[in-house]
Amino acid sequence: MRTRTLKELVGVLVLASTALVVSACNTTKATVDTFANFTSSTSPQEWMNADGSIKDDKKAQLFAAIAFENLEQDIARGNGEYLTSLGVLLKVPVGAQDEFRARTQNNYQLLFAPDRRTAEHMLAVLTSMR
Repeated sequence: MRTRTLKELVGVLVLASTALVVSACNTTKATVDTFANFTSSTSPQEWMNADGSIKDDKKAQLFAAIAFENLEQDIARGNGEYLTSLGVLLKVPVGAQDEFRARTQNNYQLLFAPDRRTAEHMLAVLTSMR
């Protein structure tokens, strides 16, 4: 039991460190707050498999929390590697990727409303649009 808890703690620390390194070039308070809210509102068991990998249904949430600022820029442009990656994580079929990118760009104001500018809100809106 203690080994599993230690393994989970190490996994969370590695994940948090990776998130900070990945987002260091473009970190804002909103990004840090979103990631902190996500990680503090969940326990490692909820989003990690026994082998320490991220559960499939949590990958998009974690990615959006870490890459939020980059996603906002890509969505504003209607294209980019972060937006494409998000589409893959949300399991948007290859043939529907163009439509997904256009739909996100057309709904930019809704996705990034000033009073609800979080990764959680953005994903909730995207999910409701499917």
